[in-house]
Amino acid sequence: MAQQLRVLAQKSVGSDDSALSIQITLSIAQIELLDSQLERVEAEMTKIMKFNDSVIMTIPGIGYINGGMILGEIGDIHRFSCPNKLLAYAGLDPSVYQSGNFQAKKTRMSRRGSKVLRYALVNAAHNVVKNNATFKAYYDAKMAEGRTHYNALGHCAGKLVRVIWKMLTDEIEFNLE
Repeated sequence: MAQQLRVLAQKSVGSDDSALSIQITLSIAQIELLDSQLERVEAEMTKIMKFNDSVIMTIPGIGYINGGMILGEIGDIHRFSCPNKLLAYAGLDPSVYQSGNFQAKKTRMSRRGSKVLRYALVNAAHNVVKNNATFKAYYDAKMAEGRTHYNALGHCAGKLVRVIWKMLTDEIEFNLE
């Protein structure tokens, strides 16, 4: 494919520079290498998650890759004595904005925790909202309050953190019936 691109580039209007041709060829080879490495890593993560058979995999919408990211970032769940500490570790807790007697009623999420865990939880929340009626109703309620899509997803991710904490500490499967 790289050679076909090179032939097409030679026939097109533009630069006839051999250094540019080499650079394009090497860039394509690097992209293909990264794709193959990503496939190997994802296959290994899937294999590890199947072997571990974690209760987190019973949540509808969480796959092997996302579940592996969440479990890998959390580590030992017993490090967190309550779900709010896990929420803060993920950076999904509300930030504090106060001065003197003033205390803000609306604040943003703190984003002070693990970026990878926060990304995985928001991504998981997006999928869980699609696959679970309880989370969908919670998302719709937040949207009805006038919140934005990502703000509502952040709230759903916070709810998901509490569910995951309970599931992992008590080793129970997902059930919101």
